[in-house]
Amino acid sequence: MRSVFVMYRRQLIAAAMLFGIALSISIIASQYTWQSPDAMVKINVTDHGLSLPDGFFLYQHLSTEGITIKSITSGSDSLIISFNSVEDSHAAEKVLKKILDKGYHVE
Repeated sequence: MRSVFVMYRRQLIAAAMLFGIALSISIIASQYTWQSPDAMVKINVTDHGLSLPDGFFLYQHLSTEGITIKSITSGSDSLIISFNSVEDSHAAEKVLKKILDKGYHVE
């Protein structure tokens, strides 16, 4: 009589492979959700004739406040600043609203 392990060896291997795949997918998914959309600040120009602020200028002001920036990306009509944490993005939003004039919308 064969042991239970030998009889169900293929099923155990298949289950282990499915578990490994599910674990891999959950790890990848958690990395994509690690940086929530809230960990970003978007700057738009509201007044025609104004250009987007200089990224280096913003970087200097935010770094002097102790806010760590992950990246600054410019779009066609906006500037997107990414942060490692939601706390940094909230702090940056407050600082940016102080240093930028009314011609810019910070969200």
